[in-house]
Amino acid sequence: MIKLFQLFVTFAKIGIFGFGGGLAILPLIYQGIQKFGIMSAHEFAEVVAISQATPGPIAVNAATYVGLKYAGFAGAATATIGVAVPSFILVMITMKYLDKYKESKGLQAVFDGIRPATAGLIASALVFVGETALFAENTFEPQLIPILIFAAVIVAAGKFKVSPIILIIATGILGAFICG
Repeated sequence: MIKLFQLFVTFAKIGIFGFGGGLAILPLIYQGIQKFGIMSAHEFAEVVAISQATPGPIAVNAATYVGLKYAGFAGAATATIGVAVPSFILVMITMKYLDKYKESKGLQAVFDGIRPATAGLIASALVFVGETALFAENTFEPQLIPILIFAAVIVAAGKFKVSPIILIIATGILGAFICG
């Protein structure tokens, strides 16, 4: 029971302070789960990949997976509720007052501060996932195949506007053939 309570509190904090959506929340989730000692950075990078490839919000998918690994089905439910409920409550409260104060200079100043912080958290997630996806786990040697896949996806998505769904499926199949 204490284990589930700790899991709930950890993910509730993430849900409350996780501004910027799923990718911005990933560094908070990784930092939060370090005290549980349940996965390495590379394992967490796999959770990120699975969370990206499955339907639903990234943060909820990651919380569900982490909770499942830590405390089974009850852990999955606890972590999912923990990360989702605070955000839901904050959105409901915010929406009630946002229209009333949307012209407020103070509120605009708050958003002006949150935007760069959110960009920084997303950049932090990019660095974290990039390290674990593009470099060997213990030696940090660059891995040629993942780097080529990474570059190909950037070109396909940025220049040719290929659908992220197609890219995820294609790179999953490519990875299975090359690495499997």
